[in-house]
Amino acid sequence: MNTEAKTAIILLLKGIFYKEDNEKAFYELIENSLGSITEYFETIGLTVCIEEDDGYAYLKNIEYEDDQNALPKLIASRALSYKVSLLCVLLRQKIALFESEFENDRAIISKEDIISNLLLFLDVKFNEVKIQKEIETTINKVEELGFIKKLKTDEISYEIKPSIKAFVNANWLSDFDTKLQEYKEAKIWS
Repeated sequence: MNTEAKTAIILLLKGIFYKEDNEKAFYELIENSLGSITEYFETIGLTVCIEEDDGYAYLKNIEYEDDQNALPKLIASRALSYKVSLLCVLLRQKIALFESEFENDRAIISKEDIISNLLLFLDVKFNEVKIQKEIETTINKVEELGFIKKLKTDEISYEIKPSIKAFVNANWLSDFDTKLQEYKEAKIWS
C-alpha cells in the first residue's frame, strides 16, 4: 500500500475526509486503492462511504443482518443535544437552499445568521449572556462534528460542509421531529 492510501486511511480514521484536505490521498482512495482500503476497514466492522460529487468520504459501522456474525460497533452513536440537533437541521436547510440557487459555490453562513436562526427557537427571556454562551458552545460542537468550518479569511463566517447532507437525512429528520414534539410537550428547551 502506497503513502497516499495510508494517508487516506489515517484521514478516514480522524473523521470526515474532505477532498480539499488532501487531493492526492482522496484520488488514491477513489481511483486506485478503494478495494484494499474497503477490505482493510471491513475486517474491523466499518464501511467506507464516499460522496464523490461533494468531495468527501467517511466511515460508518457495517449493519449486520444477523447478530451471530456482528462485530462490536467501533463508532459509537452519540445523542446530540437539542440545540446541536436544531443547528444541524437549520444548516441542512440552508445548504439545500444554497445549492438550489448557486450550483458550484460553497455554502457560507455568517455567525450572526446562525445566532438569529437559533434564537427563533430558544427561550431567551431569562439570561441573554447564558444563551449567547450556549449558542457559542453549540456552534463549536457542530464545528467539531465537521459540519461547518470557520473561514480563514473571515472569522465571523462559516462554510457549511456538504457532509451534513449525509448526516441529516430523511430518517434523521423524522427522528428529530419526534424529539421536537417531545420537547414541546415537556416544555424542555435546554
